[in-house]
Amino acid sequence: MKSFHKYSILEYEQIEKIRKIGELYGNSPELKNACKEAYQLYRSGKISADCYGKIYSDAFDNYLKINVSF
Repeated sequence: MKSFHKYSILEYEQIEKIRKIGELYGNSPELKNACKEAYQLYRSGKISADCYGKIYSDAFDNYLKINVSF
């Protein structure tokens, strides 16, 4: 039987944590540390590659934007 849930509870907690930190602080040391924590969870096998990819892409797209000036 296929599960209706795409992510585990830990994964949802990490996604929500990154979203909240990003909304409150934007591109900040707190957000970068939370992304590093998510990476460590991914490397230890506690969160999936799909979840880590979502966390990273959401953080980068919404909060870690790089301003390029020409």
